[in-house]
Amino acid sequence: MLSHGFEAFAVFIFFIFISICPGTARADYTTPHAEVVCQPGRNVALIRFTLTMDEDPVGYRRLPTSVDQGLSATPTTGRSNCTMVNGWTIRLRDGQDQAFGYGQGGADPPAFFSLWIAKRKIFSRKEWKPSYATDKKRWLIGMVIRPDRLSYCHVVGDEAPDKGPIVCLDEPFQLNRYKVDRVEYAPSGRRPPVGTILLTHGTTEPRLCRKFLRLRQEGFENVSTSTNDNANVFPTDTAQQDLDIKVATIEVSPGVRRKLVRWSGTNHYFDGDVMLLAPLAADPSTVLKESMLDDGDTFSDELPSGWSVISGQLPRLYPNVSRRYVHFDTQRIDGRLYLLAQPSNRDQRPTAVLVRPLADGFKTICVFQRVEPHF
Repeated sequence: MLSHGFEAFAVFIFFIFISICPGTARADYTTPHAEVVCQPGRNVALIRFTLTMDEDPVGYRRLPTSVDQGLSATPTTGRSNCTMVNGWTIRLRDGQDQAFGYGQGGADPPAFFSLWIAKRKIFSRKEWKPSYATDKKRWLIGMVIRPDRLSYCHVVGDEAPDKGPIVCLDEPFQLNRYKVDRVEYAPSGRRPPVGTILLTHGTTEPRLCRKFLRLRQEGFENVSTSTNDNANVFPTDTAQQDLDIKVATIEVSPGVRRKLVRWSGTNHYFDGDVMLLAPLAADPSTVLKESMLDDGDTFSDELPSGWSVISGQLPRLYPNVSRRYVHFDTQRIDGRLYLLAQPSNRDQRPTAVLVRPLADGFKTICVFQRVEPHF
């Protein structure tokens, strides 16, 4: 079972905690859990959900016996698959939206699940845990599955899901209304394992891309959550005007040098990097201003002659993502500098794009797509 965004959430809470209590290394964090239980000898199954604090053991609430005939009393199984007596297979996959260190409820995103019954997808990314920012906290803590109906059990209130009255409602269910999911239940070998990195349309130098993957053992982690400089291009002591701007001198081709300017942000409005190439004599502090970040088509028009932009919102580089929400990392391959782009929102596709800075722009080299869990 999966918990998207949990790692980022835990790290965020850790830094908040140690900043308040520097004398301790302990951090408070929460973990969502979900599992499925089938009742032996009966056509009844249960999917259930809970949230634990720190290293507390996983424990699910008991549902009314009139709803589940005592099935929720089953000890924790940790299972995501089981089979009912009639042969129906039950498959559960749970996840959590990406956590962000800003915005109302950003560090406590909602959790969701997908459910398959007899190979048919019944729910896709259905929310069971609301975000911290939700005014009315309505938690789904269990769902009982029978051949003719589904019973939903919720808890509402500030003390949910551990405390508060449980309210269960029935809904008619007809399996034949749903189609077999040919993606989830594809023939063996047809779908690469989750986590596999694929080269997709737009890749121009596949051999170099495969070398990059060998060099980059950590994959693409953290590119979209921090300002990385894997090639150590930028000095650590450069910051111009009130903007987070760093400048380095790079060679874009033999004998041709440019200033590489990195304009970065890690807040709600600007969580990304805008990379710029400028003449060696250029002074970025006199050119760049916050108003240029506003979405629109005039960014390049506001730059002096000889400047070029590498950012989101450009053809061949996340054209549908704002320039404010694509991060870049640096990487050297065979002595040459490349930039790895990845959107701040991990739901955006492709997973990452590797580009080569040129004297007047960039060239797309690799387009990477990571095989993600199917929801």
